Amino acid sequence: MDVKSAFLNGFIQEEAYVEPPGFVDFKYPNHVYKLKKALYGLKQALRSWYYRLRKFLIDKDYVRGKVDNTLFVKKFKKDTM
Repeated sequence: MDVKSAFLNGFIQEEAYVEPPGFVDFKYPNHVYKLKKALYGLKQALRSWYYRLRKFLIDKDYVRGKVDNTLFVKKFKKDTM
């Protein structure tokens, strides 16, 4: 699966604040911005995307692998997908 901008679709679990380089809000020069979602380059971006994808797959009746828990399998009666 190749998902464009995948890391931008995760929701971060902990509070994260950024001060974008080159961006100055002259009205509030000493303020930082609280993130609501993950950004590229954020350490938590990969993990937050994985948690969101995992929840989606489990909700669709996929099962996590026993040896590799990042592998998801869906079974249909006698067949495995």
